[in-house]
Amino acid sequence: MDRQRRECDVNKREKNGRGGGKDDHGKGGGELAEAAHALERELVRFEELAESARRLSLDTRKGIERAAKSTTDAAEAQQRVSMALGSLIAAIAAARDRHEATATALAARGEEIKRRAEQLGELFQRFAALGEEGRSINQLVQETAARQREATTPEQIHEVVAAMDEVEGRMGRLADEARALAQAATAAGIVDLAEQADGMRQQVTAMRNKVGLLRKGMLARLGGGPQPN
Repeated sequence: MDRQRRECDVNKREKNGRGGGKDDHGKGGGELAEAAHALERELVRFEELAESARRLSLDTRKGIERAAKSTTDAAEAQQRVSMALGSLIAAIAAARDRHEATATALAARGEEIKRRAEQLGELFQRFAALGEEGRSINQLVQETAARQREATTPEQIHEVVAAMDEVEGRMGRLADEARALAQAATAAGIVDLAEQADGMRQQVTAMRNKVGLLRKGMLARLGGGPQPN
């Protein structure tokens, strides 16, 4: 009964392995599972033949012949068990190689993700610094605009013009840095950051042109005379 139950279990596992669809490696049942099933099947058959040879009576010539035949069959089955065991060992070695290859690839991917995250973090830090500089310049522009409205004397106008020169200079540097960041982001394949940096460059350049026009207007109020040192 025990042997019949084991054989039934093996047959069920084999049936499930054949009908269970593809495994993660893309092969039905998987080489490792197939090798394990084959070994179990051959081992059960070997046990049955060995048990039969052990139980046969040796009291008659016919019984001896049957026992000899069963012993020969069991020996052949033992060879098949050895072959199945070798196949299982080979399948285990192949599974180990697959595991090591996958683990190596995963570790490499982890390092790639780490490097990419560091690169992305550095570029976004640069973008944040540009944004902070932009806010500082905007504050300076507002202060300069307020002074422009109140400037009536030549000295006050010269001070406003000097402030505008500073604003233009900082805006020029900010536009250059934004361009460099957009180029770096493009080279790194970070499209959204490249677009944001280029958008900032365009905005700053447009604002710088407006400040330049205002500065020229202020100088015109002085008759185009030179600025004091």
